[in-house]
Amino acid sequence: MDIDQIRGRLDFLREAERLKSVLRSAHTASGRTESTAEHSWRLCLMAMAFEDELADLDLLKVLKMCVVHDLGEAIHGDIPAIEQGAHPDKSAQEREDLQVLTRTLDAPLRAGILALWDEYEKAETPEAQAVKALDKLETLLQHNQGANPPDFDYEFNLGYGQKHTGSRPLFRAMRALVDVETQKKVEAARRAQAGPVVRPEQAGDEAAIRQLTVAAFAGAAHADGTEHLIVDALRAAGQLTLSLVAEDGGEIVGHVALSPVAISDGTTGWHGLGPISVAPARQGQGIGRLLMEAALAGLRAAGAQGCVLLGDPAFYGRFGFVVRPGLVLPGVPPEYFQAVSFHGAWPVGEVRYHAAFGVGA
Repeated sequence: MDIDQIRGRLDFLREAERLKSVLRSAHTASGRTESTAEHSWRLCLMAMAFEDELADLDLLKVLKMCVVHDLGEAIHGDIPAIEQGAHPDKSAQEREDLQVLTRTLDAPLRAGILALWDEYEKAETPEAQAVKALDKLETLLQHNQGANPPDFDYEFNLGYGQKHTGSRPLFRAMRALVDVETQKKVEAARRAQAGPVVRPEQAGDEAAIRQLTVAAFAGAAHADGTEHLIVDALRAAGQLTLSLVAEDGGEIVGHVALSPVAISDGTTGWHGLGPISVAPARQGQGIGRLLMEAALAGLRAAGAQGCVLLGDPAFYGRFGFVVRPGLVLPGVPPEYFQAVSFHGAWPVGEVRYHAAFGVGA
């Protein structure tokens, strides 16, 4: 090979480096925008991973086609699939750009790259059909794996590339698995758009509630770091009258616990509200209000007589809580101990919470 050929190929590689900076609509799992070069790399890896199922194909041609299929995007960039209907000349533009990109190559190598790209575009050979299918599947896999913005359109993916991913049993099986993931993303996005939903605690929520409670009370002036232990102890003792979570997009972002209290005058049917926790990043978004409203509604529906709590009067006063001079929780500032009666009758005496509230003390 003469020096001019070497120089021409190095110049081509320098031009092709631009593909590393071409960004796609997908995001990586860390939330960074994916580049076209990264997509092409994992497309090659995908072909290698399923090499045993593609034994009837020319794998070297498949890998070469994976490398060059989006190479023309190095000049004018990527057009997301959802926008391609508005760009009918996309294919012609990419081929023209590929001709520019390969202009420094010796003629046989340049012709070979252009021929591979043309074969891929026509999708008539088994190799081209396989790369077309894998290209769509890698895109879908990345969309499901990536940390995408809240308005990402997962529903579009359910129909994306269907005409290409049915060419082999392998691709149909891969598509079925990926579509299950996509459907979960669609449902999660719908839940997120609907906003937080309050529901009863379910089996399996315990760890998330514990982590949430720790995070919510971390560094709070009035907290002693045992709040998560209190919830655990109440649950273990069977003393959770209600345990409600606020869930948003499949994530638990709030929790409230309610448990029976004893009053020295013998009045029954009263309950203590707390701990109540909201994820730090979601505070100030109305989640605490939703939890309070659901908790009080749940107590009323269960036939409770009233509820007490310890907290900020400015916040809890919105829900009808008031300071009752005759109702006392020993050892706490009286202005922070509040109550609401559901039926107008008020007990008089000292309030005692379950022993779980002394855990870790």
